[in-house]
Amino acid sequence: MGKMLTAVSHVLSGTSQKPASRVLVNCDLCRLEEGLPVTTVLTREDGLKYYRMMQTLRRMELKADQLHKQNIIRGFCDLCDGQEACCVGLEPGINPADHVVTAYRAHSFTFTRGLSVPEILAELTGPKGGCAEGKGGSMLMVAKNFYGDNGIMGAQVPLENPVNEILVNFH
Repeated sequence: MGKMLTAVSHVLSGTSQKPASRVLVNCDLCRLEEGLPVTTVLTREDGLKYYRMMQTLRRMELKADQLHKQNIIRGFCDLCDGQEACCVGLEPGINPADHVVTAYRAHSFTFTRGLSVPEILAELTGPKGGCAEGKGGSMLMVAKNFYGDNGIMGAQVPLENPVNEILVNFH
């Protein structure tokens, strides 16, 4: 892990022109048509893009925290600061057409799935212009192919089943 972090740091700082690469751990396959990639490569451009996205998400969450403490955002506000890499790291591994369902702390997923920071903050603060016209708040964030957040732990499982049924029957 230390070697990979050093390689990534050299790529991002510009001291190394070659991309950082890593051999992935082999895993058993179950019902997959083909195996997973055995290596991964991070270019400087991709690394900087992911870093900028994570910085944007961190700033957005810190602002949401500030607005929540000022009672401008009312009710629950499940922040995901510190978990930006989960959302940003998922996107390169899936297609834009893939469907994502998550449990909670979904502000960052909503961003990586296509909503802008102003749209997310508008949803959190309640005026028109958010993804649910300000009616959903932190618990009902949605975006294209993202069936977001909810207030019940474990509720993503019963939500995934009907989404899957609709997709199977639709195609």
